[in-house]
Amino acid sequence: MTFFRSSRRLALAGCVFLAATGAAAAQTMSNAVRAAPTPDSAKVYTYVEQMPQLPGKASIVASIQQGVAPGSGCSGKVFVYFVVGPSGTVKDAKVIKGPDGGCNAAVLAAVRKLPRFRSGRQNGKPVAVSYTVPLTF
Repeated sequence: MTFFRSSRRLALAGCVFLAATGAAAAQTMSNAVRAAPTPDSAKVYTYVEQMPQLPGKASIVASIQQGVAPGSGCSGKVFVYFVVGPSGTVKDAKVIKGPDGGCNAAVLAAVRKLPRFRSGRQNGKPVAVSYTVPLTF
């Protein structure tokens, strides 16, 4: 009988311990989530309800390829990254992968010359959206 009483006490103590630590961990996690809210204007999305669009029916790839000068010597594949901000302007353009030389600079110049986009929207609000575009020359 003494064995069962001591094991019951041990089991009860273990349950109390687990309940207390679980509640404390849940409270800490919920406080952590509330403690660091991020404004939507600083967040960059990769996909939103309404993606940014160029004016007219021009595609992004075609617009960039037309902006690269024919004499720039581009050949091969170039991957370019950029962000369309909430106002529709292009920012943070960089070549992720591409041939060395003037081709990368020509692609970056073409991306920076893109017209203002109609901004992307998430929950009815304009937001920043990132793009990674593969270009083949």
